[in-house]
Amino acid sequence: MELASGRIPAFLKSRDPKFRIFLFFGADEGLVRELSRALCVSIVESLDDPFRFIDMEAGDLSADPARLIDEVSAMSMMGGERVVRLRGANNNAKGYIEPVLELDLSDSILVIEAGDIRKDSALVKMINKAPNGVVTLCAHDKAQDILGLIKEVLGAANLSPSREVIEYLRENLGSDRAISRGELEKLVLYMRGRTDPMTLEDVRANIGDSSAQSIFDVIDATLLGDLDGLERYLNKAFSAGESPIGFLRMIQNQLKQLHKAAAIRDGGARIEDAIRKAGIPFFNQKKAAAEIGGKPSTHFATCLEITLDAEMKCKSTGYPDEAICRRALMRIAMANRRR
Repeated sequence: MELASGRIPAFLKSRDPKFRIFLFFGADEGLVRELSRALCVSIVESLDDPFRFIDMEAGDLSADPARLIDEVSAMSMMGGERVVRLRGANNNAKGYIEPVLELDLSDSILVIEAGDIRKDSALVKMINKAPNGVVTLCAHDKAQDILGLIKEVLGAANLSPSREVIEYLRENLGSDRAISRGELEKLVLYMRGRTDPMTLEDVRANIGDSSAQSIFDVIDATLLGDLDGLERYLNKAFSAGESPIGFLRMIQNQLKQLHKAAAIRDGGARIEDAIRKAGIPFFNQKKAAAEIGGKPSTHFATCLEITLDAEMKCKSTGYPDEAICRRALMRIAMANRRR
């Protein structure tokens, strides 16, 4: 049986006992681990119980192929279902797992964690076809999945984020479930004991690492014409090993959005409507309005040309990338300061 990852919580509340073999696989290894663990703890009270829970690595089975059969066939000395979790499985593990399908697993559950194997791979197809098997694809989180995770973690801590905080989190949390959950839990810890509302500054101080924040600082300083801040943030970012070409590409994306919004505004729309129609996230709309100011769309087209030319020079001239990037961003910052 194939079971979508989003249906796992409901499935665990009323788990059908006929299903004894579970395979979690996919590109989001954090979600694979999270769902696998959720299944295990729904069956055994503690993963430290050596009588009811066994953790195994698929790579170890090549030296002892019979061990998996021995573990899933064993009965718990203390009674109750026994869980065997097999980590790091891939298609090579199919030969070790296939004999398990013939066993009576009335007292055991086999939970398999696999990586980014294909949905039509031999291992997935084998367990999907088994009468007692369940397969769950763990793809990277989409925007709606991220929103659900935000509400789950912050809601459990009785935190009520504002709309701009939620939008910022949706834009800045990654697609790996475990990393996203860890970032949110860090935010919850930061807010513990506080009675005042969570602010966007609180979130920015906790979500993502300092080098990632310095990238946003560089872009903001460039587009707002802050020459002193730009010099300071660039020094910090380059010291941290950030890529000059990476900066140029990120600011290109920002300039494209600002150019689109300015063009819509030039066509007669209100600046607020233009920014919204350009697809600029809610939490960035006030900043975008300040960056656009009274500048026409041609201004941002010229800035975009500067960054594209700088990227080409980084790849072809042999001059230091940092110097080329710094000069281009300083030119744009000066143009923004004068207007």
